[in-house]
Amino acid sequence: MNDCPSPPENPDPAAVAQLPTRQRNALRLLLDKPSISPEEIARLDYRALERAPGVGKTSIAIIRAWLNAHGYELSGLPAGASSLRERQRKRKLERAIDYLRWHGYEVRRAR
Repeated sequence: MNDCPSPPENPDPAAVAQLPTRQRNALRLLLDKPSISPEEIARLDYRALERAPGVGKTSIAIIRAWLNAHGYELSGLPAGASSLRERQRKRKLERAIDYLRWHGYEVRRAR
């Protein structure tokens, strides 16, 4: 069970016009600079942000929303959760088909 809050799906653009202190401080530490700009952060890769101290899933979602509000996008994003769900669903379906075949059922696939 995970008691951490889930990252916001669609944060309010007005609320993210100013980056929150926690994320701002983590980015300042990452870049080793007293001030940061959206352009500098947009040049970073998703993996660089992911490995930064004090930056988790929620922080990345907030930073992405902040970048989007300023007209930038974060590069190097991993495959979305939907593709993960699709792979898991496909794997479950394949196991179910194998199980049915193992027990003597004939399984036909619709095309």
